[in-house]
Amino acid sequence: MKLRKLFKAVLVLGLASAIQPTFAQTTSISIIPEDNSYQAEAASPIAALLSGAWINSGVGPTMTNRSTNYALTIPVLGPVPAGSVITSVNYSWNLSTLPSGLTVSLCHDTTATCVNVTSSKNGSVSNFNGLDANKKFIYVFRASGSGSIFPVAYGMSDQVIVNYN
Repeated sequence: MKLRKLFKAVLVLGLASAIQPTFAQTTSISIIPEDNSYQAEAASPIAALLSGAWINSGVGPTMTNRSTNYALTIPVLGPVPAGSVITSVNYSWNLSTLPSGLTVSLCHDTTATCVNVTSSKNGSVSNFNGLDANKKFIYVFRASGSGSIFPVAYGMSDQVIVNYN
């Protein structure tokens, strides 16, 4: 009898919450009968609770000389739980003009782990999957050759979106 009243109370609460708008469900309710032969749980995938993303952007460097590395560091924004690993990285970069011989690389934490993103000003890469999500990213811009870059290539908004588990 007590179980039946509990079930009715949960059902009424469930209907009431279905009528009111909710923005995030972070709890689940389990109803376990005394005989333990049946268990009903609200669906709440643990993976969804453990995943997240950080987004940050900056204005890229002004490129004036060829054969010079110009870097923009994109630091981690917000708290990232310890042990979080990257599942994907979305990026976008732009310059006021694209000098001949331009190479753009996106790097994880140091310039030792990079991927060439010259061919697309925005996209998604999986090269960093499994790496620490709590590390900065670095854009490296370089125009091959010698002398000055004319017209000067002014940095514009560059962004990184890091998805992690």
